[in-house]
Amino acid sequence: MTGPARLPARDFGEIRLAEALERGLCPVCDARQEAVYAALRGLAREGATDRGLRAQMDDGLGFCQIHSVGLARMELLQTSSQLATAVLLDAVLRRRLKAMKKAARGDASGQARWLGEHADQRCPVCAGADEAARTTARRLLELSADAAWARSLGAAEICLADLYVVWAAAAGATKEVQARWSAIVAVQLERLEGLETMLAEYAHNSTADRRHLITDEQQRAAAASIRLFGGSPDRDRNR
Repeated sequence: MTGPARLPARDFGEIRLAEALERGLCPVCDARQEAVYAALRGLAREGATDRGLRAQMDDGLGFCQIHSVGLARMELLQTSSQLATAVLLDAVLRRRLKAMKKAARGDASGQARWLGEHADQRCPVCAGADEAARTTARRLLELSADAAWARSLGAAEICLADLYVVWAAAAGATKEVQARWSAIVAVQLERLEGLETMLAEYAHNSTADRRHLITDEQQRAAAASIRLFGGSPDRDRNR
């Protein structure tokens, strides 16, 4: 089986990674976004009646800001309602409010300690996305044994945060994987050096008297730098 990017692919997961690389997306960003979409879709459909999830909420599970909004949007898209979202957020708020009232009765040091312990929202959507990123990193390292995948990964627009994720996975892998990834990193560094040069030229030409010297390549470099630091999520999935 061969994916759309003409990379050897044995299953649907590898086809998705090949697609992401061909379309100029960071493959880890793409996997993370797909995990978020699947989690929000499931929560919007069945989360309010899932006893296991409700029990986890009683133990402190919650939703981060981004995925609270994402859940509401997903349910609205699917059902034109936000009832399930309201039910889930009510369950979170009820427990949080009880704990906050208890903490507020303590002294300042106790409140600071409680806030430090409860700063993490324990968002299940975030947890799933992080696991998807780690799984994708491991899979990319396996695929890098193929020369075509290694070349594609060297040239890919992997965002900086996920470049670190895959690099960290490689550093903890076998010496063979470390050697393969070192070669890929070397190519990535050359790509980033070229990007930095273009950004410097773009900045140099950005003054009022030099703007006519800005090239299309410099404009593209500016956009690429945003993807480098901000990731390259696909458009919203409404399917």
